[in-house]
Amino acid sequence: MSGESGIIWAASLDARIVQAVVAGSFLAVGWIVNGWQNRRDAARLRAEKLRDYHRALYAEIGTTLANLWGPETLAAQAETLMKQMRADETFVPFIPREHGDHVYNALISEIHILPRRTIDPIVAYYSQIKALAAHADDMRGDGFRNMGQSRRIAMYSDYVEMKEQLLQFGLFATAMIKAYAEGGDAAADQVSARFNTQGADPSGPSQGLV
Repeated sequence: MSGESGIIWAASLDARIVQAVVAGSFLAVGWIVNGWQNRRDAARLRAEKLRDYHRALYAEIGTTLANLWGPETLAAQAETLMKQMRADETFVPFIPREHGDHVYNALISEIHILPRRTIDPIVAYYSQIKALAAHADDMRGDGFRNMGQSRRIAMYSDYVEMKEQLLQFGLFATAMIKAYAEGGDAAADQVSARFNTQGADPSGPSQGLV
């Protein structure tokens, strides 16, 4: 091969190498861009799902809290009923079935999507509502109707205490959900600190979730 031919061959080889490098670079950039877009889309979908789940759980918890009225009303109603039980040994109170966890049950397989700031109070609330439902079922059975009135009063008193605890768990869960929706981890931490401060007076459920 002559010197001139060698130069031409080397030049054409270099051109092919450059073309291959350029093509490979475009391909690599495409992979990077596609990967970034896929991650961005996945993050967006996760954020949308998180927001939807928070909204649904907030609404379900809020509905139950509205039916509980508040600690003062709950205590007053319980005292009125227990007075009737003390006055009439044969009186057996009607205990309704406890529901209020349909949304939670539907989302339980994806509960891990929720952030740590809200998942703990949400799980605590729904654990309490399931315990309350089990206790209510016991009070609806023949065993409750056939026991002595003093034992029925004790079981009903436990039932009311469980409702009061459910109310507090629900107030905390809805406050944490709303705080996280409005300000993320920092806002949720502030709410958590307020609820955990001894002597704090939790306010009622927020007016709405943004």
